[in-house]
Amino acid sequence: MARKIYKLVLMRGYTEAYYQLSPEQKQKLDEDLEKAVLVDAGAKLVTPYYDCRWSTDQYSMVFVMEYPDIEAAIADSAGVAKFDWYRYVTAETILGIEETA
Repeated sequence: MARKIYKLVLMRGYTEAYYQLSPEQKQKLDEDLEKAVLVDAGAKLVTPYYDCRWSTDQYSMVFVMEYPDIEAAIADSAGVAKFDWYRYVTAETILGIEETA
C-alpha cells in the first residue's frame, strides 16, 4: 500500500536571478510551478505559508506539502527542475511519513 509522503520546506529566500525577472516572468513562473506541483505531481499544500523571518535569520518561510506516494514527491522535484526553480530559490526540504502506532 502506498503511503503519503510529507515534505517540510524551509525556504531561505530568493536568489538574485529571481529578482532579475520581470513581473510578467515571475507570474508565468508561478503559474508553471503551480501546474507542475499541484496538478502534474498531485501534491497539495497542507499548511499555510508561515512567515518566520522575524524569528530566525536562516529562513524566510516554512510550509508543508503532501504527496500521495513517493513517486509524486519525485515528480514534484522533476517538474520544478524543468523551470529552473533551483536557480531562483534557496531552500532545504525534509521528507517524512506519518508515524504509525
